[in-house]
Amino acid sequence: MQALYSNTTGKNNTAIGTSALRYNTTGQGNIANGNGVLFDNTTGNYNTASGLNALTMNTTGSFNTAYGPNALGDNTTGSYNTASGNLALVGNSTGIFNTGLGYYTYITAGNLYNAMVLGANAIVNASDKVQVGNTNVTVIG
Repeated sequence: MQALYSNTTGKNNTAIGTSALRYNTTGQGNIANGNGVLFDNTTGNYNTASGLNALTMNTTGSFNTAYGPNALGDNTTGSYNTASGNLALVGNSTGIFNTGLGYYTYITAGNLYNAMVLGANAIVNASDKVQVGNTNVTVIG
């Protein structure tokens, strides 16, 4: 499958890898490096992703940075997130202003805002009594 295959009016995008930015139509200023990176992106802007399937499910989220295989892989509409490491912030889908550094820094609690998840296997989930919509959460694994 070709990179930037569906692009119509999106401009200033860079896509390297099979299916990188595959469904981008009008999104602009995106940089995708790796197979499946930003695959579902349609109108998201100014995202930077590198690593197999990084930001692969992103559709309209903007200003995200993901480095590592599957980093921010479940993100769909979340914006202003930064993830570095294999599976970093993989469970975030709609949260904003989150940072995940390290292998498998995972968010399952829903829409967290301004969360910082650091260290291998640092996981934020509903059983941690983190409520959906919480702000300023810090978890160190």
